[in-house]
Amino acid sequence: METKNAPYQLDRIFKIRRIKNTIDLSDSFSIVNKKESVANFDAEIYKVTFSTIIQQKIKNFDLFLSGNELIDDQEIENLKESLGIVIAGDGSLFEILDYKTDFTIQFDQENSSFLESDEVRNGLIVFRK
Repeated sequence: METKNAPYQLDRIFKIRRIKNTIDLSDSFSIVNKKESVANFDAEIYKVTFSTIIQQKIKNFDLFLSGNELIDDQEIENLKESLGIVIAGDGSLFEILDYKTDFTIQFDQENSSFLESDEVRNGLIVFRK
């Protein structure tokens, strides 16, 4: 009897730490076919959604990041223009340098789990002015 290849199974485990205005994901990892891998997490692309209210309307901006790449200068500029949020860093460690109003950061929830902390609930971080 021939067995079919098992489907590729990927789950991201986000260990998100917030230290003041710095977001640290350096302890995050992926589980691929039941094996833990930091390298696979670093190679993965995940979505981060910034949300704020501007003129009484919710505005969102999505960034697609990987743990081992710097955030693109154009994306940094687009986020600044769209929501007034200035960031610097890479997909595993970035800092919020400036922001105009309260906002949230929601990390990718698809195939993802989050280790909860006082600062992070289900991949959501809140910044208040």
